[in-house]
Amino acid sequence: MLKKIQTNPFASVIWILLSCVIHFVLLSPKINPGYEVWQRILSLIIAVCLTLPVHELLHFVFMKMFCKGSVKIRIIKSPIGLPTLGTTAQGEFKKWQMVIFYLAPFVFLTLLPDVIFLFCTQIELLFFIIPICNSAGCFYDILETLIITTHKD
Repeated sequence: MLKKIQTNPFASVIWILLSCVIHFVLLSPKINPGYEVWQRILSLIIAVCLTLPVHELLHFVFMKMFCKGSVKIRIIKSPIGLPTLGTTAQGEFKKWQMVIFYLAPFVFLTLLPDVIFLFCTQIELLFFIIPICNSAGCFYDILETLIITTHKD
């Protein structure tokens, strides 16, 4: 069932919308209100352009820690067929290692900043958008983690 969800583009749209709603409800009152429209657009563009490479770099670092073989960041085809940046490795991994390298970007680019932001009085727009972009991009990572952890050896 999880594999069907993974290849369903509608499921990723629901995940993205849910991620946006949660972030807006929790953190939007803390956003610095002093932005012009062009600054908001520029912040969004910068956040989107920064998030994917940093997300994949986190996968790369954690895969490299556990893998004796080759680890590369390259253009791959996503589960829904779109070309995207991805990290690939040749080698064997234990389940716990796979869970760590799949969830590392979610922990470091979404959960950790969100927890820190809960204690802040004001958040700059760029730092508000990055966790949302990353959370949206973690849909497949979280599904892969669920597949790995529920699959019996």
